[in-house]
Amino acid sequence: MLRIRALARRKPSARARVLLAAGIELDPLRRTVTRDGRPLELSVKEFGVLEALLLAAPAYLRAEDLLEQVWDEQADPFTNTVTVTIGRLRRKLGDPPVITTTPGIGYRIAPGT
Repeated sequence: MLRIRALARRKPSARARVLLAAGIELDPLRRTVTRDGRPLELSVKEFGVLEALLLAAPAYLRAEDLLEQVWDEQADPFTNTVTVTIGRLRRKLGDPPVITTTPGIGYRIAPGT
């Protein structure tokens, strides 16, 4: 019983989960992103979109899902903000492309890359 109480008093180690896919390494704790070892400078929204896509991988996220997760509740659902942010993110991530779009379904990190 004393052993169980001693274990219960220990603080859990606070390690952030580093997200990895397609040569991308995203560290949410340090707020850093690298692609194939090359550091990337991302805006807050670009970082949020990439993090949401990596967390959802290999599933798709609709533009509405990204608006809910990354932007605030005041975001206009009829805006092209998500499309523009995805375009900037794709340019910064470089080739080969890792974010795929399926019209009518959404965005995702390409599987197998």
